[in-house]
Amino acid sequence: MTVGQQRGSLDRLTAREMEIARLVRDGRTNRQIARALGLSTKTVEAHLSRIFAKLSIPSRTVLAVLVTTGDRMAA
Repeated sequence: MTVGQQRGSLDRLTAREMEIARLVRDGRTNRQIARALGLSTKTVEAHLSRIFAKLSIPSRTVLAVLVTTGDRMAA
C-alpha cells in the first residue's frame, strides 16, 4: 500500500479512532489518551490495534506521520 492509499484509508477510521490517532500524533501516551477521553488504557490499546489493522501499519510512528500528512492535505 502506498502512502497515498494509506492517507486515503484514514477515511475508514471512526470518529473516536481518528480522535485517538490525532492524540497519538500529538505525542500522547496511551495513559494520557485514556485520561483525556475518559477511557481505560485497555480500551485505548484496543482502538489502536483496530487502527493499525485497518490501515495496515505497524506502529504509532507511522500513524503519526499519516495523520500529520492527512491533516495537511485536508487543510
